Amino acid sequence: MLIKEVAKMAGMSKDGIRHYEEMGLIASSPRQAGSRVYRDYDPAVLETIEHVRQAQRLGFSLTEIAPLLKAYASARPSRSETIEFLEARLVVICEKQAALRDIEDFICEKLQRYRSAEAVESAIA
Repeated sequence: MLIKEVAKMAGMSKDGIRHYEEMGLIASSPRQAGSRVYRDYDPAVLETIEHVRQAQRLGFSLTEIAPLLKAYASARPSRSETIEFLEARLVVICEKQAALRDIEDFICEKLQRYRSAEAVESAIA
């Protein structure tokens, strides 16, 4: 498959496909057509792209996904390993949410202080 076909079927841009390839998430092989060389993608990359999207929905970055794909390709995890993996990921996500709540609280406190100071300045003037 040519990049245009892969991009269309995956709902991505050609640049997105190239980016995935640069990151080692998918691979292609050169194909000679006259004087031009095109990249040829195996239809299996569509499944790989879907795996990447699923991992992104779990909160993984593309950098984190590459080693996961390699591990998945070498040995598919069992059901219990998948459950363990997802439970561990849930803990990470909960920790990130807690950290974001802390940031939100900090911002709210700052806003409250600035608004209070503004109200005092307005009352004095």
